[in-house]
Amino acid sequence: MSYQDKIFVKMPPLDSLKAELRQASQYLAAHKLYNSAKWQYYNNFLILIKKRASELLLGITKQSDINENILLSNFIINNTNQAYRFQTQYQEIYDDTFDAILVARNLFDLREYKKCANILKDFIYNPKNQSAIFLYYYSLYMAGEIRKEEEMYEEEQNSKRVINQELQLIQRDLQEIYNRNELSDLNRYLYGLVLKDQERIEEAKEIFLGVLNDFPCFWSAWIELCKLIQSEDSKLLEFKDHWMKNFYYSSFCLENHKTNICIEINYGLLCFFKTSTYLINQIAHYFYNSQDFDVSLEWFEKLVEIDPFRYENMDTYSNILYIKENQGELANLALRCFYNNKYATETCCVVGNYYSLMGEHLKAVNYFRKALRLDRNCLAAWTLMGHEYLEMKNIAGAIEAYRNAVEIDPKDFRAWYGLGQTYELQTMNHYALYYFTRAVMSRPKDSRMWNAMGTCYEKLGKANEATRCYERAECGKDKEGIALFQMGKLYQLMGFEEKAIQCFEENLKRKDEEQTVDKEMGECLILLATHFKKKMNIEKALHYARRLQDINGPERDEANSIIYEINQIINNQHNFKDNCNNRINTNNRNSKVTNLVILMDQIYRILNEIQKKIMNYFVILIKQFKIQKQLYIQIYYLII
Repeated sequence: MSYQDKIFVKMPPLDSLKAELRQASQYLAAHKLYNSAKWQYYNNFLILIKKRASELLLGITKQSDINENILLSNFIINNTNQAYRFQTQYQEIYDDTFDAILVARNLFDLREYKKCANILKDFIYNPKNQSAIFLYYYSLYMAGEIRKEEEMYEEEQNSKRVINQELQLIQRDLQEIYNRNELSDLNRYLYGLVLKDQERIEEAKEIFLGVLNDFPCFWSAWIELCKLIQSEDSKLLEFKDHWMKNFYYSSFCLENHKTNICIEINYGLLCFFKTSTYLINQIAHYFYNSQDFDVSLEWFEKLVEIDPFRYENMDTYSNILYIKENQGELANLALRCFYNNKYATETCCVVGNYYSLMGEHLKAVNYFRKALRLDRNCLAAWTLMGHEYLEMKNIAGAIEAYRNAVEIDPKDFRAWYGLGQTYELQTMNHYALYYFTRAVMSRPKDSRMWNAMGTCYEKLGKANEATRCYERAECGKDKEGIALFQMGKLYQLMGFEEKAIQCFEENLKRKDEEQTVDKEMGECLILLATHFKKKMNIEKALHYARRLQDINGPERDEANSIIYEINQIINNQHNFKDNCNNRINTNNRNSKVTNLVILMDQIYRILNEIQKKIMNYFVILIKQFKIQKQLYIQIYYLII
């Protein structure tokens, strides 16, 4: 059974959906999991731990719209007939620990994590006090994370060796309670987080799957599971059908570039949550990853229209504006984000992109560093800083930034691709080829990765491998237009002249459709004109040479040279024809005289023969009739 077979889990009625989301949001918010709670309630979906549950509630489609849509109603499960119905029954227990928990929650909100843990330390031994247990160990975890961040800045050289010192204690205590089967869903989630940080991946995966079976609306657990699962997992397919699986599949497919499945699921969910900023953001990212920047821009504009004070994911929006070189809109976005939340990592990335577009690379690097001071694991900041160092020709800085990015997310193709470009600039093509290969593994359908690999193979003198890479790039709808031209040059180098000409002609056709004129087009026209000139196809050669004359630059001189050579060929052809005609005429006259001489000679020979025969007869006649000698002589001269 594949993911496609489980593509879309039917949704519950809207009343049940809202009730489930409200209950989950309140429960998660009470336990300080703010990103998950926000996701549930606001239907913006997806940032950290408490924000998420609430985001969905604000994006739910009205029941009247559902009733009017017959097709949409087919995807709704009737409560009376469904085999599985998830119900959340999480209620506060008002016992002696409740007052302590209230105080601890306030201390947690004030980020006084050690005080929070100290308040609850006497209440964690009773397995009924699950809220106290969670808040106690979660406070220790957060205190350890803060201390880890401080140590990372204090020891920049050995920052990778710094770990959360509280992990071992939390893991030991929670494992003991887990083995007694006395952990709630939230405590098991925290246990899974600790196992993940300790790189015990398979155990963490099992924990998160167990949590989600009991509490499917726990979005943070889905996110952590998505980070751990690298491919389609049969265990997940055995998971009970719940509508939250649709959101997971959407996120997983986007992360793993299963684009068609991703967009189908998101469009399906958008019918139920039509103003969900999470879903709109997912669709915008889908088109961004597909390099369809115009459509992606439209979805991001819709996202900003719904949530004008949003700063989450605005770094990706700024990337599109950077690519489009839309300086004015990027400046407006940077200003809006800056006044909204100047200390958000996304804001720093947006401002950094603005300075990069302005050519102020040092200021851009400073803002990316600010983003990293706010969040050491900000993948976008590391990658963008690598790009800036590359622009500044700071090779060592670029390599360090990209390496940090791939350590955070080994699936991120941008950092691998950046490393490849960095080593390619150093003419270390074997290293560059390795990193481009890793980028291809992360993004197998991206033509840019295949083009980069093809260029490396070309520099290493491996024409066959380079050609195969360019062919794969062409299969991936090469929007940069690099593959066809390079493939044509390689075919020409290997002696496949006809294949090369087909590539050049197809490349020229695409340039005409796009109405672009560039250096590559000039080279293409030169190669085509030269080829047809050699093949003596004067009409085509002259056509391409005259087109070449329309391009400004050194190509025009080349065109004039080719046209001059073609005119020389035409003149030589005309001269050759004239000479041939003259020779034919002369030969005709000479042949007539020759024929006359031959005829006269033949006549002369015949007359001589006749004369000889007459003389012979005459001698015989004289002898017979005894004609006198004087008469004989007279008759002889008469005959002559």
